[in-house]
Amino acid sequence: MIDALLGGSGEAWEKLIDRYGALVRSRVADVAAVFQRGRDWSTIDDVTAEVFATLLARDAAALRAFRNQSSLATYLAVIATRVARRVMAKLVRHSHGQRDSLDDLDDRPSAVDPESLLIDREERDRLLTLVDRLPQRQKDLVVAFYREQQTYAEISHRFDIPIGSIGTTLRRAEERLRQWIDDETE
Repeated sequence: MIDALLGGSGEAWEKLIDRYGALVRSRVADVAAVFQRGRDWSTIDDVTAEVFATLLARDAAALRAFRNQSSLATYLAVIATRVARRVMAKLVRHSHGQRDSLDDLDDRPSAVDPESLLIDREERDRLLTLVDRLPQRQKDLVVAFYREQQTYAEISHRFDIPIGSIGTTLRRAEERLRQWIDDETE
C-alpha cells in the first residue's frame, strides 16, 4: 500500500483513509480530550485533516520514513498522536494569548504579576539546564521535538535515525528529566 501511495495512486489513498481514517480520528479525539476539547468536533476534524496533510507534506516524507518496523496502524497512530498534540498545544497557546516561543516570556501582557514571571523564568531556566545534562542524542531529540516542534519524520531524516526509535528515546529522556526534578524537590 505504501508503494502505491508514494506512486500517487488515488485508489491507495482512498483505501488508506477507509482502513485507517477512524483510527487516526480516534487518536486525535483522545488528544483533544486531554486538551479539554474532546467535544469540539470541528477542531477534531480539522486536526484529523492536518494528520493526513502531514502524511503528504514534503513529498510524503512521513510515508517514505515508514520502515515496516511496526504495523502501519501503529505507525499512523503515533503520527496522529504527535501531530494532534502539536496542533492542540498550539491552539491552546493561541487561545490563551501565549506566544509560541519560550524566548518571548518577558513579552507577556503586564496583567501577569512580576513574581509569576520570575517563577516561570526560573522554572524554564532550570528545565533547560536539565535538558543540557541529557546525553547528546536525547538532548537533540528533545530540542527538535518539543522546542522546534518537528515531526518524527523530520527528526528521523535530520538525525538519520529510525523513526521507531524516536518515541522510546523521548520517553527515556522525559523519565530522566522527571527523576532529576523529583530528586531536586525532595
